[in-house]
Amino acid sequence: MTTVQLRELYSTYRVQGWIDSDYYELMPAGVKPPELPEWEIVRNISADNEQNYFVFMEGCENEQDGIMIGFGLSFHRDFAVYLHLPPGLLIELVEKYALYCSHEGKEDVFIFHERKNINKSWMS
Repeated sequence: MTTVQLRELYSTYRVQGWIDSDYYELMPAGVKPPELPEWEIVRNISADNEQNYFVFMEGCENEQDGIMIGFGLSFHRDFAVYLHLPPGLLIELVEKYALYCSHEGKEDVFIFHERKNINKSWMS
């Protein structure tokens, strides 16, 4: 996905979910990243950031079922912002942004790259 598409995704779907943020490195209990205004989060979203990812969670321990989209931030490289969305938006997002499932590592990961023909068999 392009930077414009990632920013549009965040801005459009933010109202349908909730956000949190966390440091990449383990921090002492109670240490949290600073709260950023929405305009600063959007300004810091970039397609070039390797910390961007999209994951669908279902039945994961200590996690609510749904979609979690991680946005690495350009000017705040030590933490990321995570947009949590309800599971019912999965097909809409996959189709709108032409996401596809990649089998990297042990878990399925959606890739932010366009693909013309989406195989929807994995969604059934």
